[in-house]
Amino acid sequence: MTTLPGPANTAFLSAGWLDAVVGRLAAPDPVPRSTVALRLTLTDPPPGVVTATDVLVDLAGGRLGLTPAGGEAPGLLIALPYAAAYDLLLGPARARVEILERGDVTVAGNFSLLFFIDAALERDRARHVAALREGTAVPPGSVRAPVVRDTQREAGAAPADAEAVERATEALPRTLRELRREVGDSTPGAQVYVSLDGKTLADAGLGVARPGVAMSADSAPLWYCCAKPLLSVALGRLWERGDFDPYLPVAHYLPAFGTGGKAAITSMELLTHTAPVPTGQDPLHGVVAGPDEERLRRAFGAVLPPRGPDTADAPTGINYSQWWAWFVLSELLPVLDGRDYAGYVEEEILRPCGMDRTRVHLTPDDYDAYGDRLPLIHVSNLGDTPQPTYFWSTRAATTRRIPGVNTRGPLSDLGRLLEMLLAGGSAPGGRVLSPTTVAAVTGRHRTGVRDRYGNADWGFGVRLECRSLGEEFTSFSHHASPRAFGHDGLWTATAFADPATHLAVAVHLNGKVEHERHRERIFRITDAVHQDLGLV
Repeated sequence: MTTLPGPANTAFLSAGWLDAVVGRLAAPDPVPRSTVALRLTLTDPPPGVVTATDVLVDLAGGRLGLTPAGGEAPGLLIALPYAAAYDLLLGPARARVEILERGDVTVAGNFSLLFFIDAALERDRARHVAALREGTAVPPGSVRAPVVRDTQREAGAAPADAEAVERATEALPRTLRELRREVGDSTPGAQVYVSLDGKTLADAGLGVARPGVAMSADSAPLWYCCAKPLLSVALGRLWERGDFDPYLPVAHYLPAFGTGGKAAITSMELLTHTAPVPTGQDPLHGVVAGPDEERLRRAFGAVLPPRGPDTADAPTGINYSQWWAWFVLSELLPVLDGRDYAGYVEEEILRPCGMDRTRVHLTPDDYDAYGDRLPLIHVSNLGDTPQPTYFWSTRAATTRRIPGVNTRGPLSDLGRLLEMLLAGGSAPGGRVLSPTTVAAVTGRHRTGVRDRYGNADWGFGVRLECRSLGEEFTSFSHHASPRAFGHDGLWTATAFADPATHLAVAVHLNGKVEHERHRERIFRITDAVHQDLGLV
């Protein structure tokens, strides 16, 4: 292990500390794809501490490089208090993700890099993090990392779903073969649900949900953005009832939103991810799991950036919103209906569809009862072993309202949502939508724009199959029809329904990998479903 000479009370990010780092640690080469760059700017720098620091993280080798900030800004900018900066770079895994729950951190740029940075720092392959911890004083308010690595985090679990997996294998042999190929490689665990004409063909879990806990059909993985269609259905009900017009400005219903140049933004722009707020400037980056009042202040108080060629994603017209748009749209429900987002979705969608085990967000009692069994997101850096992380799995993140992201439940429940839409809005517990509204929700509302991530046409908050536009715009499967609709969960999941075949598919892999690798494995799995069923 690399060691740093000098006293153990060297001030974190002081000029002397940075001198030691630059002089004694082999910094990564900034050119390779495996190296990512970020800039940390302290909002409360103590005397003698450098205010802004550029950090290089070698995702594959685990090496770190730190220098005083200078030159062109990198693609990820983080402004945060001094103690939070220590937690981010040198703290333990849970403290690292908890900085997003504080309410005093701002992130701009490629937020998704934080998943991979977190995994690299925790894996610490080059032992740079351990060396820095030894020679660094822990700032007041920061969390000291444990001296001994937590070997329990690497423990496996006994299979929990043998009979369900066997039934799924009999019905979908190619599909289960592809899932097994990934479990233990790119992902520690998987959950799959498939139905045809409303008949369940597969409902099973494989592998590990988290160290020591098996993945089963009853596990409650994070749906991530696969939860966004819940709000689409909720607003569709209000549209159908005549209480909501998605083509009116959001400020028509929420006047407080109309500041900072946002007065003309419509709900349809938010639902189709075409509002003029670049993805990298999502106002909730940094506080996505923070206190509700701070997220509300930032989302409603956001000021539109200047329009022009330098605006991220401006040429495409696509500005995907992971967090802020769904947070704002959820505020429409109390105004239009009187119930909050969770209450409305549970009463008007989950209950009629029989989605009894799904939680829009956990209650504190839920977390106390099974928080230690929730599947964790594991992250693989360029083929490395999947590393468990605590993103969206802490008490604060699971119990706070983060619409369109932190819904949890077994994929059989997500399948029931898809089956309701395939049935023209009819569910076992009553009609949720009219067939006309289902057609409106799943119709093409965004056309003629594309981005480099394979996104093109979009519905009323749902992704649509766009393979006809080119191979790179395949959304769900090489065999899905142009009528297929659904959503993805960032590099972990996909869920879609196809009215042409009455097929519903939901797949969750709790191992997050880079974009290209994820598309390749998901398409192998979903293509296998079609091959197993003769739908090719």
